[in-house]
Amino acid sequence: MNDTLSYWSPICELVSNLRCWIRFCATGSGTPQEGDWEQLLTMPTDGYLDGPGGPLPLREIDWVEISMSRIKGGSAGHPLQFIDVKDEILTRLRATQVKWALHDTTWSKSRIFENQPVEVVRVMNPFGTTLGL
Repeated sequence: MNDTLSYWSPICELVSNLRCWIRFCATGSGTPQEGDWEQLLTMPTDGYLDGPGGPLPLREIDWVEISMSRIKGGSAGHPLQFIDVKDEILTRLRATQVKWALHDTTWSKSRIFENQPVEVVRVMNPFGTTLGL
């Protein structure tokens, strides 16, 4: 698939509709840098993804990870809960031509939780300089 919009639009829609948490791994500085976890992923213009840390050219993004858990609570006295949304995410991904793989990692959200184990889907960026699976 050579069309960036056709490749990334279903992922952006999935993240928005399911309120998924995502992060990038970018190589803009030459060294891979894993970004912070956020809930934004859009394609403001062809060739760019907007997410954690602002818009980045696709050529600088190795992969995008999507957490299989949604966060509920954790502030204002509400108990912190991690809600499994894996089945919903995988169902939608299987309907696309996107290249992805499951990975285990940890994630943190400042002032809420630190280094929690989480399963993620790592979506490869075929338009980047590396193939990050």
